[in-house]
Amino acid sequence: MIVTVTLNPAIDQTLVLDRFVAGDTLRVRSSRFDPGGKGINVSRVVRELGGQSVAMGFAPGGLGRYIEQTLKSEGIECDFVHTKGETRTNTTIVDETRHMQTILSDPGPETDVRFVDQLLTKLRKRLKANDWLVVAGSIPPPLSPDIYAEMISMARERWVHTVLDADGPALVAGVAAKPEMVKGNRRELERLLGRHLDDEESTLEAAHILRGMTIRIAVVTRGREGAVAECDEGSWRSLAPRVRAVSAVGSGDAFLAGVVHSLSRGGRMEDALRLGVAAGTAAVLTPGTELCHRREVDVLQPRVKVQRIEPQPVLARGV
Repeated sequence: MIVTVTLNPAIDQTLVLDRFVAGDTLRVRSSRFDPGGKGINVSRVVRELGGQSVAMGFAPGGLGRYIEQTLKSEGIECDFVHTKGETRTNTTIVDETRHMQTILSDPGPETDVRFVDQLLTKLRKRLKANDWLVVAGSIPPPLSPDIYAEMISMARERWVHTVLDADGPALVAGVAAKPEMVKGNRRELERLLGRHLDDEESTLEAAHILRGMTIRIAVVTRGREGAVAECDEGSWRSLAPRVRAVSAVGSGDAFLAGVVHSLSRGGRMEDALRLGVAAGTAAVLTPGTELCHRREVDVLQPRVKVQRIEPQPVLARGV
């Protein structure tokens, strides 16, 4: 079973305009609402790919219950802690004329630390050996980033496969707990490691550094350039097929869902990267915060190129 944890869920609202002009009154051509948050997105894509997932975390206020009911209607099992306050709303403004997106991100409601204990109790009862736990996204104020480390450590003690996808202090705290897999994009790992990742070589070096931190699987996404991975099977690059992108929102979450879904079924890293890149690419074909569709993933998957990266030979220096 794949269990996802989203501590700071959101309602993702997408507004499509002909042209966005600040300070003016604008006519909205279309709008949509989607349950949001990294872990929730992973659960939704896993379900779309034919897998099973349990969505856990916090569900503040009435909008939190709306998210819960929406996920259940999609066939996704939920086990949220209902908290006080109201779930945040993130708004994406799509400017169709200039092919630009403006994202307004709400920090989310403050969460009492007592709800953390309730969530950890639920996780202890839920997780079983060989499950996959995906801990992803931001942490609501004023909770400490150490909550990620606590969840990962608890899951590892139960022989659960642990996956971390976070940024900033949450990523630092989570990595210290030695999850089995860390997935990040270039910018997130630049902030973690304090170095520029300008090309494939430097990105692979970052993955190698993560492996040195007792991370068994390190995956770094590179946008249109696909992704690289380092694991026990070796080093890999995956190249995404060229498509006309509509929106990149949620593509990283779709990628992670594809990778975890494949690995949870015993797939090799080569297979996991191919499905992950196909899902991430399919997600950019949909508008706003809408995620990928299975039919596009199936079409794109054979077009994803995955290659093993052979280690460079070390040349002997002349005397």
